[in-house]
Amino acid sequence: MDKWLSHPTSLKIISVIVGLLLWAVVHIDPDTSPQTVTSNVDTKTIEASVIKADGLDTDKYVMTAMEPTVVRLDVQGRLTNLLNASSDDDYVVKVDLKDAKPGIQELPLVATLPKGIQLVEMSPRTVTVQIEEILTKPFELQVTRGGKPAAGYVVGASTVVAPSTGVEVTLPKDDMSRVGVVTTEINVEGADKTIVNKKAKVVVYDTDGIEMTNAIISPETVHVEVKITPPFKTLPLQVRYTGTLPAGLSLVSVKPAIDQVTVYGEQKALDELQVFDGVVLDLSKVKQSGSVQVKTEAIDGIKSIDPAEVTLEVVVAPIITRTFTGLPISVEGAASGMSSVFRNPADGKFDLTVSGAESVLNALKAEAITIIANVEGLKPGVHVVTLQVDVPAYVQTVLDNGKTLTVSIEIIDDAAVGSDDENAEEVGGTPTEEPPSPTPTPSPTPPDTGEESGNGGDNATGGPTMNP
Repeated sequence: MDKWLSHPTSLKIISVIVGLLLWAVVHIDPDTSPQTVTSNVDTKTIEASVIKADGLDTDKYVMTAMEPTVVRLDVQGRLTNLLNASSDDDYVVKVDLKDAKPGIQELPLVATLPKGIQLVEMSPRTVTVQIEEILTKPFELQVTRGGKPAAGYVVGASTVVAPSTGVEVTLPKDDMSRVGVVTTEINVEGADKTIVNKKAKVVVYDTDGIEMTNAIISPETVHVEVKITPPFKTLPLQVRYTGTLPAGLSLVSVKPAIDQVTVYGEQKALDELQVFDGVVLDLSKVKQSGSVQVKTEAIDGIKSIDPAEVTLEVVVAPIITRTFTGLPISVEGAASGMSSVFRNPADGKFDLTVSGAESVLNALKAEAITIIANVEGLKPGVHVVTLQVDVPAYVQTVLDNGKTLTVSIEIIDDAAVGSDDENAEEVGGTPTEEPPSPTPTPSPTPPDTGEESGNGGDNATGGPTMNP
């Protein structure tokens, strides 16, 4: 025995056995079975792993709330694997919203861990989410202007240049009902000319004026034009005429494509204007019915007119004549205490020939023609008074031989008349004695002055007019 123990080989074998026993004492876990060895496995805790939503149909729904938003993870694995997955982003926790419906609901959480790492504990294991249906609606975009333009200029109309299709807003159903205004703001501070194609951001505000930052806007920006002009005013349009139509033609109608224009100029000049008559039709250039383009002409104190050109629909037709008999003459302007008596014509009535298009004259009534004798300022005695004839638009009086239409009227001082004058009658009565009578023969129309005519004149002329 002693020889065996003292043998070198025996001593080596005994040393190996003792070493193995010592290693086993150090590494064997006393709380586990003899087969379980701890080796190099370790544990790790992720305190706040962010929960990610997955699978939601974003065309129909939006997640408006989630509680909690992070979870605590306890994991274990080999030390080398834990060291390789050092970032918290390597540990993914998801909630599956694929089958989620509108409303509040509790759903399970699923953790996806790096290779070689196992989940020991996850807290909590469920999450509460709120899902809302989303809506998309078109809205009218309002343009607001900030600041003030340069001195002497005013801010005119604002126009969205692009897109022309409008703006759409996408929001959860409950939020959509709180939309107050969809707007974009343009700064006009110090501007002295129109702002063209300005790019501006679109913003949605709720009914309390608070920006709704969760709104999805399409498009997010628009291009806007803001007019910066001198003071302006919108006026009714009145057409004037110059020249004369070719022989044998008469106006039936002149209709502008628009009935108003916008004029820009000094405020004082604008305040004095009630109509704009800077559209002048040259009748000498009208050969037939059709459309005529006429430029708008600036007048005193006016810098520009919008539009710069107006389309007129002109209708002409062959000219004819028509005679109206027994038209009454009205006397105006007699002084207080004075009476007037017709001497010639004694009955105070007149025959008048007018010309115009057939359709116009066929529709013309005698009541639309006014013949006036103005005796204002005349002293007692017999006077030859030039008649003023007012006729409707596109109707002219026919005057031959350069004569004017006149009537003989006697002005009587009522205070100087005695009882012998009781047989004298007022206008329309029969006089006891007639002076020589001038023949009321129509005379040619005076040369056209280029101004608007018709509706009467001092020389009993008529002409085409366009009422505003």
